[in-house]
Amino acid sequence: MRATPLSSSQLHSNPRLLDQVLAPAVHLLGNYVRGVYREGPLDDFRFVRLGICRVLSQAASGRDFLQMAREVLGEEVARASFFDSLHCPRRSKVLADLNAELVTRNRSGLEDLLARFPELKGIPVYAVDGHHIDHAVHSPSDRKGGKVSANNLYLLCLHSGLLWNLGAVQGDGRHSHEMPVFRNQVVPWLLTEKKRRGAAAPIFIGDPAFVDKVFWTRMVLEGRRARFITRTKSNMKPTIYSSYGWDRKNLVNEGVEADLSVGFDGATTMRIIRYRDPESGVNYEFLTSVMDLEPGLIALLYLSRWRIEKLFDTTKNKLEETKSWAVGPVAQEIRAHLVALTHNLLVLLRGELAREHGIREEKVEQKRQGQLIQRQAQARAMGRTVAAIQKFLPVAIQLTAQFIRTLRNGILLGMRWARALELLRASTKCYL
Repeated sequence: MRATPLSSSQLHSNPRLLDQVLAPAVHLLGNYVRGVYREGPLDDFRFVRLGICRVLSQAASGRDFLQMAREVLGEEVARASFFDSLHCPRRSKVLADLNAELVTRNRSGLEDLLARFPELKGIPVYAVDGHHIDHAVHSPSDRKGGKVSANNLYLLCLHSGLLWNLGAVQGDGRHSHEMPVFRNQVVPWLLTEKKRRGAAAPIFIGDPAFVDKVFWTRMVLEGRRARFITRTKSNMKPTIYSSYGWDRKNLVNEGVEADLSVGFDGATTMRIIRYRDPESGVNYEFLTSVMDLEPGLIALLYLSRWRIEKLFDTTKNKLEETKSWAVGPVAQEIRAHLVALTHNLLVLLRGELAREHGIREEKVEQKRQGQLIQRQAQARAMGRTVAAIQKFLPVAIQLTAQFIRTLRNGILLGMRWARALELLRASTKCYL
């Protein structure tokens, strides 16, 4: 943001809103990420700044954004410089490393969304899913002449609400499935994560597309100990070895109907958990290689994976990130890294607002309590009940449209942090 220079004390006490949002990333980029370019008309600090602004801008195209950057943000950048930067593998790696450092160094400062379940303390829990967006205008066609949506695979930490781009699945005329990409990308990712935090065996939660009994068995046998939770497929033919007992007095197990030890050809022993939702009466059957958690907690974790779907809804409908920025695999990765980075910076900002300023999404919490009361009344009318454990679930991590609009408007106006705090406090109290 180009503006009249302020003294260092003024900048420190009342920075611009954009600088406050970017502060965690700028600090890490300058001190903990290798290979950062600090010189030139579009150095890496400015590139990250522009990339975050583009995600937040609602710009319909790259040219639309560059005009907005020049006329509203005061950021003069050559069209060729910006578009060429989207095809730079080095920048893609810098973004990936920056987001990894951001998550690693900040997740402990956020509220643990699974804190109600002490048995999950220290166990990484991730929802995994792919997210499709429209292809770029000049994207090549596939062999049949059709266009292919761009799809990237993301991981969402269910403890912190922070996000990673794990890798591109398909796009630019090429088709692929999510599980092969997951297999190829998650092994080096796990090794890097273990070095960063020495974590316990993580749990990955995905839809039935992530069923690969041989792969998950290898994860156990090779010592990586990654585990999974998913739903069974109708064509599965497991051998049932025995039935486990479970604590029926534990609230988390309400709705559990069976906990079975099962086997498949060429695979390690797993569990199938049969669960009937006390509220809806819907039957579920879960397959997992997690052997040491209560069966009801397995069901609860799978049903919590919808949070990644809500996050995708935010990027699509609130950030309006619905289309590729440019053709090519590097541009696809850069965009996905910037989307994840933007989400994480906003989550960290929201955590700072709650921790340092007592600003919480009060309207969301009140709405959730009202919805819970309404659900209980509807369930009673049908002779059912809302599971008691629902009262202990964390609030949804979805960023609200009002929160995002306040930040967007403040950034475009070049607003100072003190003024932005006033508006954020007001926007979190009630809906427009």
